Amino acid sequence: MDELEPHQRVELATDAAGNAIVRISGDLDISGIDSVQAQVAPVLAEHPAKLIVDASGLRFADSSAIALWVRWATTARSFELRNPSPLLRRVVTAMGLAEKLAVTP
Repeated sequence: MDELEPHQRVELATDAAGNAIVRISGDLDISGIDSVQAQVAPVLAEHPAKLIVDASGLRFADSSAIALWVRWATTARSFELRNPSPLLRRVVTAMGLAEKLAVTP
């Protein structure tokens, strides 16, 4: 795992199906967006079958995090936001983005 900010961690992995998995833990806010984007850019450049963001370890995500995920969902062949907290799920749903971000339990 690479430590980006004192309050944020990102782990990149690939599963057997060729899906790229981005596990983010801690807080993802505007102060860490550029670091996360830079780390994930090479993964997106490889055009994985699906880009999966595992949000199970996130304590907090602001609107800049959601905007980043929307950009990734637009760029990637397929996108999934996996395991968001109930609050994050409600915010994404209220914004009308649950389908675009393919939110899963």
